Amino acid sequence: MKQNYQRIEEQIERFFDGQTSNEEERELYAFFSSENVPEHLLPYRPVFAYFKTGIKEDSQPLEIVTIQSSRKKKIRIWMSIAASLLILISFGIYHFTQEKDFNPYEGSYIIRNGVKITDPKIVNPEIEKTLYAMLQREKEYDQLLQKLQEIEQDPYERAITEIKQQQLKWVETLQDETIREEVLKIINLEL
Repeated sequence: MKQNYQRIEEQIERFFDGQTSNEEERELYAFFSSENVPEHLLPYRPVFAYFKTGIKEDSQPLEIVTIQSSRKKKIRIWMSIAASLLILISFGIYHFTQEKDFNPYEGSYIIRNGVKITDPKIVNPEIEKTLYAMLQREKEYDQLLQKLQEIEQDPYERAITEIKQQQLKWVETLQDETIREEVLKIINLEL
């Protein structure tokens, strides 16, 4: 009898490795459904009892698989719809935000001799001329502001700055670099 249990233990190992034949599995089912199961093999009894009765009669695992597969199909369908919507929205955003021949003067017009002119070929050069004139005026105003600041400056300081500028211009005319450096040192010491 001891040898019989050893053979059953080997069949159990082969069963869990998936190496048993149908006849060996039926033998295991019959063994565990009998009353002569030794104490150390009793933990395997519910497993083989389930396989003996559960495979033929129980259809619940098949329903679970069907429910899970239908859920997966629904999820796939919704994911496909969401991906399609995302692509459509992305295309729409790209299409409607894309710059189309940007013209900063679009809608601009000029009035000449009481006539409103909207032709871009005539209006755009006029706008460019006006912008250029404004930039020139801005430069003139900056120069005037600088002159006003110089006038407000102390006359003594203004005279010193003019002398320094004249000396630097004179030093720049010197050809020899070593002489130029020496003169600059002397000028800095005196001032």
